[in-house]
Amino acid sequence: MRRLEGKVAIITGGGRGIGRAVTLALAREGANVVPVARTLSEIEETAREAEKLGVEAMPIQADVTDEEQVEGMVRRVIERFGRIDILVNNAGTAKHNRVVDIRTEDWREMIEVNLTGLMFCTRAVMRHMERQGGGYIVNISSMAGKHGSKRYAAYSATKFGVIGFTECAAKEGLEKGIFVSVVCPGPVATKLRASNHPDDNPEELMLPEDVAEA
Repeated sequence: MRRLEGKVAIITGGGRGIGRAVTLALAREGANVVPVARTLSEIEETAREAEKLGVEAMPIQADVTDEEQVEGMVRRVIERFGRIDILVNNAGTAKHNRVVDIRTEDWREMIEVNLTGLMFCTRAVMRHMERQGGGYIVNISSMAGKHGSKRYAAYSATKFGVIGFTECAAKEGLEKGIFVSVVCPGPVATKLRASNHPDDNPEELMLPEDVAEA
């Protein structure tokens, strides 16, 4: 029997990059997977790949910054599977600029996606996990959440926030059998990274699969 046989995992940002790699890694271990993203075609493709690994896959199109959509997503998962064992909060966005050049709309978008969306998903799933008697939540932060760098002020602010939020949620979760942790990868070869750093040498970057194995 595979290690996660029969477990149910939600992965936000599950259509590409780290989220896709995590979804498939969990499927290989036997978990039924729910990749979530705004772009339906991407999560449908991820779901098809997961099903080839012998598990159930339920792609759900949802915007993590929309509280009602997040609550609806969780209800749909419970209706189908009856439980949620794992949540991986991976959805995120990044735009880099000097502090004096940060656009207000970029700041707000990063706060909404990277931090508020993560809170919406954690809150909704954690409520169910408390009733269920336990579960696992993994939040994807970044090394930018530990160390500031030039042009990273807005992004780092959100990722520092993810770490702080995780530490608090972890203390509360332990009382209910819920284990909340954070992963802080360095530079990863994703489309998002390439759009912000077109001059990167791909050979010097981590692969999404490296993060998934963590």
